Amino acid sequence: MQRLSEKQRTLATWWAGDSPYDGVIAEGAIRSGKTWAMVTGFLLWSQRRFSNRSFIVAGRTVGALKRNVVAPMLAIVAELGWSAHYNRSELFIEVGTNTYYLFGAATEASQDVLQGLTAAGCYADEVALFPESFVDQMVARCSVEGSKLWFNCNPSYPTHFFKTEWVDRADEKKLLH
Repeated sequence: MQRLSEKQRTLATWWAGDSPYDGVIAEGAIRSGKTWAMVTGFLLWSQRRFSNRSFIVAGRTVGALKRNVVAPMLAIVAELGWSAHYNRSELFIEVGTNTYYLFGAATEASQDVLQGLTAAGCYADEVALFPESFVDQMVARCSVEGSKLWFNCNPSYPTHFFKTEWVDRADEKKLLH
């Protein structure tokens, strides 16, 4: 496993101990290592804090999600010596007793597939590309006590909903930014 920088370690461990945060937003340059650090942290957090729970892992498209998140996720799981089962047709990954459901968030209708799911947390890759309805539904589904929100993105325009509702209100929403 690659050595993490100080900022990457923060992304991977912000949840540890008595963290005052309910989530994290990571913005930054392409190839800065934010995805690797966040996926590592997301896996460590979810495996240490929960058992027999469901998690949402979302990307703009399932194809992009597989390339950008699932591949590193499976590599990290292997590096940690954990076993995993990746069901490509049903779009979920089981690690230990937890299940990570994979979703594409390309259209307003994408949020419909989340209805009825109870999740202990979410990982949203390139969340600034998601429709607002999907983000709202995804956050609402994270209703298990102790759930956390993991968002990464590259900045969008100044009036974009994710910037105005999440980035600009990170302190109010208890999100590390």
